[in-house]
Amino acid sequence: MEQLPKLDARVRPYQDPSDRPTKLMAFADLTIADAFVIKGIRVLKKAEPGNDEPFVVFPAEKGKGATADRWFDLAHPITAEARNAAIGLILEKYRLVSGTPASTPAS
Repeated sequence: MEQLPKLDARVRPYQDPSDRPTKLMAFADLTIADAFVIKGIRVLKKAEPGNDEPFVVFPAEKGKGATADRWFDLAHPITAEARNAAIGLILEKYRLVSGTPASTPAS
């Protein structure tokens, strides 16, 4: 098992000033080993009816020219273990600042 660096997250809930419905729930910054930060992480809710469980999207930019229909990651965890740790921490902090209870596994 690989040793992951210390992670910390700052999450800011998003409220659309126009009160229009939006999938964007929050913005997050992920600090890695007190030395590197990834900004522009988004917490979104799923578009499936009856499922508003939040999920995390790392920063990406739209392609240009022939690749204009694709999105390219700017920064993201490389291993599944690092991804799970980062996403888990961000969603935990999101639930704390938004007052959203953690989901419970289905029986």
